[in-house]
Amino acid sequence: MIETRNILLIGRTGNGKSALANVISGTSKFKESEFVNSETKDVQIEIVDIDGINYKIVDTVGLGDTELTMQQVLNKLADASHVLRKGLSQVLFVTSGRFTEEELIAFDLLRTVLFDENIVNYTTIVRTKFPGFRKPEKCEEDKKRMENDKRTEVVKLCNKFIHVNNLSEDEDPEQKAREDSRIILRTLLRTCQDVYKPKNLDEMNERIRGYMTEKEKMIKEMEELRNKGQLSEEELRKHQKKIESLEKEIASKVAQPVQEKNPGFFEKVGAWVGEGFTLAGEGIDKVLENLLIQPIKRCKIM
Repeated sequence: MIETRNILLIGRTGNGKSALANVISGTSKFKESEFVNSETKDVQIEIVDIDGINYKIVDTVGLGDTELTMQQVLNKLADASHVLRKGLSQVLFVTSGRFTEEELIAFDLLRTVLFDENIVNYTTIVRTKFPGFRKPEKCEEDKKRMENDKRTEVVKLCNKFIHVNNLSEDEDPEQKAREDSRIILRTLLRTCQDVYKPKNLDEMNERIRGYMTEKEKMIKEMEELRNKGQLSEEELRKHQKKIESLEKEIASKVAQPVQEKNPGFFEKVGAWVGEGFTLAGEGIDKVLENLLIQPIKRCKIM
């Protein structure tokens, strides 16, 4: 039986997350964008064979800057939970040099909802768009700069830190930077052998399993009717209404552990589930100091 390792990619739109997925896979299957709006509206999954091991690359939606409501964000977390239900080997937290408040919120939601404080031991910071990625002294200088920023303490907490430069074909016609970056990334992945599966992940999947199964059923029915040319406007509305209802229930189930551990969390970030607010909002800087739901466990940087 071929071994499969799950790799989760997270990060803000524009940081080169989908481009990074293409660098790892050596394909162009992940949609890349030159614009601010995310081309990654849904979770995308591709399986890549590296040295006889299947790596399931899970590219998440660009949280925080794609005009998603909190309900939609929570549903994306549910999608990730469902895909990663057997655990994961590594989280690649992609940044172009500076973490935003929204990214820190997203990481904290992942840690609290799906995982636990030990997630930092399975997280690698991937600094993209770094021209000096081949020079160790430049990489160390950049890493220290980010570590010294009080707002990016997550850099000190996470397990590993690597630099790459995922230039486009227009920027680098010979794609030498991508080839060298691919070597760095695949070398990292070869070291990610352990499976991380905290009880939070099992508990989350237990809460949402029935709703996710029903949602998948409704989506499949819509696709079958569409393929047969039998998807009338009435049938479409009926299925969409049912899916919207299921997504509200799913969002509620995903939000449950956050509400239990930090009552009022969503009010603090100006985002009630289902009320149409985005993660970004007025006063978000004021709530950042109260953001963390529980202290992140410190770990030694490798």
